[in-house]
Order: sequence, then C-alpha cells, then structure tokens
Amino acid sequence: MDDMVGELYLVGLGLSPEYMSIKALEVLRSADLVYVDVYTSYVDLELLRSIVGRDLICIKRVDLEERSGAQILELVERGYRVALAVPGDPLVATTHITLLVEAHRRGVPFHIVPGVSIIPTALTLSGLMVYKIGKVATVVYPKNGILYEYPYDVIKLNDSNNLHTVLLLEYDGERGVAMTVREAIEILQAIEERRGEGVVTGDRLVVALAGLGYPWYSICAGRLKNIYGLRIDEVPQTLVVVSPKPHPVELEAMEVVNSRWCRVG
Repeated sequence: MDDMVGELYLVGLGLSPEYMSIKALEVLRSADLVYVDVYTSYVDLELLRSIVGRDLICIKRVDLEERSGAQILELVERGYRVALAVPGDPLVATTHITLLVEAHRRGVPFHIVPGVSIIPTALTLSGLMVYKIGKVATVVYPKNGILYEYPYDVIKLNDSNNLHTVLLLEYDGERGVAMTVREAIEILQAIEERRGEGVVTGDRLVVALAGLGYPWYSICAGRLKNIYGLRIDEVPQTLVVVSPKPHPVELEAMEVVNSRWCRVG
C-alpha cells in the first residue's frame, strides 16, 4: 500500500454506540483499522464491538496529544483507511481538531462524521431551552493545591445574561478518573466560600445528568443542596446550572424530567 494514499475518518459515536448514525456505522465497518478514544469520555467497548462486529484499537492520550496522532497519520499515508471513533461529536475536543490540523499539514485526506454531543443534549434533556445556552466550562480537580475558579466565573458571566451553564466534569479513562456531580458541587462550593459572591448557593436550580445514552442513565433536577445529597453512580456525569430566571415552560419541563428520568439510589 506504500504507493497509495489512504483516508482518515473522525467518527462521532454520539452519547453511546447505540446512538451512532448510519454513516458512522458504515465507516467503522468498512475502514481498514478502527481506533477508539477511550480517555475523553466513557465508551462501552463491548457494546461497540458487538454493534460494529470487529476488533478495535484503543488509542492513548499521549499518542494524540503529544505525538499529534503520528501513528494514525502514518498508516493513512501508507494507504490505509483509518477511522478514529470518538465519544459524542469528534470535534468538541481540542485534541481532535489538532489531529485534523496535522493531517492537513501532511496532505492527508480526512472526513468528519458528526455525532450527538453532550453539550446541547444535556440542556435539552434537562427540559431547558437550547437557545438559552451560555458559555460551557469544565470542572477539574485541584492540581498541586490550586483550585481552578474558571467554572465559577463562567456561571457568573452566564447569569448576567440569564443563560444556562453546562458544566462538563473531569474525565480521564486511562487514569480511572470520573468526577461526580457531588464532587463538582463540593468544588464549586469551595470556590464560593473563597469568593463569597453568591453565585453558587444551596438554592440554585441545577440538573444532574449521568450515563446519558445508556439504559442506566438518570436526569435529576432540583435545588443544589438537594442534588448534592443524591447518590448518583453512573458515568459520565454532567451538571447544568439553570439560569437565574428560567422560563415558566422550562420549570414545567424540569418537573416532567424529574418524574420521568430521576432514578437514583
């Protein structure tokens, strides 16, 4: 295959392999090699294998971030059709955008197969209006004693425009790291204690989402102090901070969400 030029496919798996598009399934079944990103979010590999019906290769963070996907791109340059399957939408993570930039630099043909992303879906499944989505942020664990306050600032900014805040929670499949909503609330409350600006209070309306795309998923809306007390084990988890003045229809929809999907132990 050395005299041929292959193709790179970035394939979005959606919320879970069961939410793949027909196009995504076609590509994953026909590609010469299929790599799977299992570190940016949870992927049920056994389910994916059973649906696609083939062997999968798990790729490490270092291969994409530090080596710019050289392993994959070199295979494409040798004539292979290589697919990289990514949870959600393939271009939400900066890592995968960097891979496309490197592919373009090397003259490697690439194709994008979009997937359902957690960001708008977390909002809409919460019963909230998507046109009121504000800036998105990720809550991360303190590193070397440093508490990262950026999510707090994002909530404050979105509040000023009466917008909802979708908070992604730190996840690293390689290291077995999967932040829970409870831990995210603890971090936000620690920032509130330091800042004292009344942005994250016990009475804030929030929505906790866990395991979206899988049969065990749950969506629970309520006051932050009550959501904190829930036991939610499914991963990955997402926290939505509702705008200061939600629309009456949104409040009704949140009640429907709670009655239909709030299943926690």
